[in-house]
Amino acid sequence: MAGGRARKSSESIAATILEESGFRVIAFNKPVKISGVDVSEIDIVAEKDGKLYAVEVKAGMADVNAVRQAYVNALIAGMKPLIVARGIDEKARALASRLGVEYIILPDELLVTTDDLRLTVEDAVYSALLNIVSTLYWCGKLSKDETKIVEAIAEGRDLLEASERLGVDLKELSKALAELRRKGVLPKTHGYKALKAAAMVLNACIKGSVES
Repeated sequence: MAGGRARKSSESIAATILEESGFRVIAFNKPVKISGVDVSEIDIVAEKDGKLYAVEVKAGMADVNAVRQAYVNALIAGMKPLIVARGIDEKARALASRLGVEYIILPDELLVTTDDLRLTVEDAVYSALLNIVSTLYWCGKLSKDETKIVEAIAEGRDLLEASERLGVDLKELSKALAELRRKGVLPKTHGYKALKAAAMVLNACIKGSVES
């Protein structure tokens, strides 16, 4: 429900910008069909100077995938590709130039809506919680050395203190953490706070299991 509202909000803003840029909005969410089968969807179909455009709307930055999607949809539908987004990264810009995909960047004053802001915060919170809670899968499944590393991270103020608790250098600890991240024991994050939070949850579970 919330995701649908955010999408409609972005498409509504995009439609307004298109009309202000001389386009005529014809349809929203038009199915893209191949041999009668729906294979994709064009966010907005617009017309300008007698030409139809398949418009890909991005609530955030347009990346290479967005450019490809706009290009393929337009190719199948026999239209010109166009992206409306809050920005476009360097790789996407280069690909768009190569494929002939036009783009319109939304003005700064339209970059954030209430729904978008709320959803961004919700997504960030849920992602953080998921990273932390997923570590509980490893409760009781770690080796003694891995358990010591988790405990040191949970109780240390930073990586340096954690390495001192373990009696190893930072390089050795970093290598061990990389392996724990690879296995999914700890989240793949560059920030120590998120790493420490996950380690604290897992460490509490480990100690609780031992005590019980």
